[in-house]
Amino acid sequence: MRTFREIYCEQHGLAPAKFERVLVGRCLYLQARAVYWVLLILPGDYLQPDFDFARGVGELRSRRGYHTEAAEYRAHPKNRGFFRSVLRLRVSTLRLQAIFERAVTATNSTPPV
Repeated sequence: MRTFREIYCEQHGLAPAKFERVLVGRCLYLQARAVYWVLLILPGDYLQPDFDFARGVGELRSRRGYHTEAAEYRAHPKNRGFFRSVLRLRVSTLRLQAIFERAVTATNSTPPV
């Protein structure tokens, strides 16, 4: 069974090396999208939790592990603070889940029991 990264890259004609950057850009809350390029150059790897989350979800081969990855993302030590929690300058777990579900469903995968 293929990984979500492989499925997504194939569906969007994307090089695997660009997977995380493109997926994070598409899953950001709207207010974060407006300043995405600024967030990329902030010191201290501001978007690191988001890239870690995208990388983890990208390695999934079924729906079963998504909620574990999302829980780890929410608990990430750098995923705290005013900008990430109040202003939501971060990835939306629901938006990423919707993208993940569409891609996995398109490959005729069956949901877990």
